[in-house]
Amino acid sequence: MLLEKKAEFVRLFQEFVTSYPSTPAGLRHTAAYNEQRQQGKRNFEAISSAFQSGEDVTEAVLLQMLPYTDSDSNRQRHAWIHIAPALATDVRIKFEASGWTKSEHWNLIAQAIFKFISSCYNDPIRLSNCCQEFSENSYSKGFQAGTLSPILNALRPDNFLLINKKSLEVINYFANTSYSQKLTDYPEINTTGRKLIQELAHNMHIPGIPALRDDDLFDMFCHWLVAIKKYSSFRTRYWKIAPGENAWQWEECLNGGFIAIGWEELGDISGLSRAEFDSQRDELIAQYPEKWTKSGVNQVWVFAQIQKGDRIIANRGTQEVLGIGTVTGSYYFVPNVKHGHRLPVHWDSITPHQVNEKGWLRTVIEIGQEKFDTICNPSPGGGPFPPSIEKNPEYTLAQCAEDTGIEEETLKFWLQALERTKQAIFYGPPGTGKTYIAKKLAKHLIGGGDGFMDVVQFHPAYAYEDFVQGIRPQRKNGELDYPLVDGRFLEFCQKAGNCQNICVLIIDEINRANVARVFGELMYLLEYRQEEISLASGKVFSIPDNVRIIGTMNTADRSIALVDHALRRRFAFISLYPNYEILLRYHVSSEFPVKGLIQLLKQLNQQIGNPHYEIGISFFLRPNITEQIESIWRLEIEPYLEEYFFDQPSKVNQFRWDKVKQQVFL
Repeated sequence: MLLEKKAEFVRLFQEFVTSYPSTPAGLRHTAAYNEQRQQGKRNFEAISSAFQSGEDVTEAVLLQMLPYTDSDSNRQRHAWIHIAPALATDVRIKFEASGWTKSEHWNLIAQAIFKFISSCYNDPIRLSNCCQEFSENSYSKGFQAGTLSPILNALRPDNFLLINKKSLEVINYFANTSYSQKLTDYPEINTTGRKLIQELAHNMHIPGIPALRDDDLFDMFCHWLVAIKKYSSFRTRYWKIAPGENAWQWEECLNGGFIAIGWEELGDISGLSRAEFDSQRDELIAQYPEKWTKSGVNQVWVFAQIQKGDRIIANRGTQEVLGIGTVTGSYYFVPNVKHGHRLPVHWDSITPHQVNEKGWLRTVIEIGQEKFDTICNPSPGGGPFPPSIEKNPEYTLAQCAEDTGIEEETLKFWLQALERTKQAIFYGPPGTGKTYIAKKLAKHLIGGGDGFMDVVQFHPAYAYEDFVQGIRPQRKNGELDYPLVDGRFLEFCQKAGNCQNICVLIIDEINRANVARVFGELMYLLEYRQEEISLASGKVFSIPDNVRIIGTMNTADRSIALVDHALRRRFAFISLYPNYEILLRYHVSSEFPVKGLIQLLKQLNQQIGNPHYEIGISFFLRPNITEQIESIWRLEIEPYLEEYFFDQPSKVNQFRWDKVKQQVFL
């Protein structure tokens, strides 16, 4: 932690100790930690016992494992009352009104919650995997760190930190991070928060502190700082910003991951002081006296001060919310375009809402958190439009194993590597099914979710401008224009950023291009997924957490040993060599004498003597192989051998069709 921030913490903590713990509210707050923790443990033990007896625990899970506010109705329903509540009313009312789920799904949701909590409790080391698995569940929408971390903290306070909006804001501020409330962020929040508390512990051990654990004391401080003192240096602010008149720019903002406003004649104001801005504003108002006003242009200054982590509502007029997002970086300016003043935004929700906000007549308006929360979670009468998100069909790992012929345990092992690194490469000789397997694994990863897969094939001429960002000549109004256009990867990430679940990009023949040049500065983001970088355009970019990359590499084209070391360090490399058992299983019910072919392939690959150039089995995974085997051998296998043994024609002649067909049909 920077010395300035540590000094700021010390000053604020001393003020906290003298002004809150000894008050009636502070004393109640102090007692609540142990009380709610003990009640949470009792709830979990009772529910676990009921579950093991085969009872339906849906009602108990939804009421007694989630944190509710202290109200008469919640106490009458025997809900779990918590000092850091995420729910004011029954979770079912809130989630169904928001369009996040349907009434018939609550049994499945409760099972997923109970499984998640039990898994974390039994094996805290699996926290990251458990959070990822739960978040990929079809019914996990709406469940964030603030909803599920309280019960984890109650069961294992030494392993799991209590996180809510207030503590998250404080951690992000003092640790200089930008975590969101997404459950997939919780493992890193948990690690960062514990390190921060450990670092600050000796500063918290001062006279007057209540007898609490360090993490509870820190949580109590966070509550005081945000809810009582309302410390403004780091608090999240909430804004309504119109993407152009009648929202004409909304599609561009959505696809590009930004929000923008006009008055582009001002130019880039990021380096201006307020006095310099005012001077420039007044000069331009003199040029456009009928078009511009001081109060109107001043919105650009306000817009440029919006901070990373602030929340944005994009609106169309006074009656429709188009999207809700989070600012992911600093203000930037794009010259020579309409609405060049921009902020990078991750659009968290793009489900339209009906509103009635007669005061929404200006472009940029700051709104309060209560108003923002109301708009994000409208009442049933306020009615969001029906969700239109379609889920992909389920594709289980068992189905994937059956289709690929690869053991389910092996597939699990590969998926663990992919989850750990977020990107993997299948490598091996031709004909080993690299692309086929990559597509099947991608189908499994997006199954049951709203994600998607896309395929791009690299080639020697493929460049950074194609993949990331580059100038593309375009004819406009009879003249050539040279705009900066996003490449395939940025387009993919922008689309993935609007999905809740995993999205997979398959890069076929990844080694045929100069990968280091194609990826450029993205090589950094492959390793540091939580970071962001500025591209040449000034646009701030980061890879969404839900993006997975699977590459394929034909080692007959280029050995893995020749691949850039930086690339090798960032990908998990999974080898695929001829697996004759797959070929045997594929033809087990056919009349084709596959054992003779397998013996021939083994002899041939032994002669080749290099695993990177072996003949794979996918040439022969065909239902009508008896009719096609001669054509395959003459037109695909023999030309490959002629190229490989170009200086040893006698070896090629040993494996001509006329010489081997008898062995094949033995």
